[in-house]
Amino acid sequence: MAIVMLSAVTRIERKAATSFVFDTVNRLGGWIDDVHMYSNLMNTIRFTLPAGAYADLVAALEAEAILVEPPAGLGDLRDPAAERMGTLQLTFIHDEPDLKREVPSVPG
Repeated sequence: MAIVMLSAVTRIERKAATSFVFDTVNRLGGWIDDVHMYSNLMNTIRFTLPAGAYADLVAALEAEAILVEPPAGLGDLRDPAAERMGTLQLTFIHDEPDLKREVPSVPG
């Protein structure tokens, strides 16, 4: 089973956009498996969703100004009720400086 890989950009504030994605995946009958936050520039969200709900996910994201590149691999949905793993790489466009966290040195 192929993973559906989505890529999107938005100008929405990152916490609001990420919460919207979480809520939308849950509303469509899926769940969040993992999240990686790369500073304030990008999040990668791994989730599981019924195969037939991917078109609704893309439509909901686009309606909220989260612009999704045309997804590949949606045409081979044999069973729309089957669970299908996906990822969303969400890039944030803003004028904020990169978040940098000071990492303390480890003694020894």
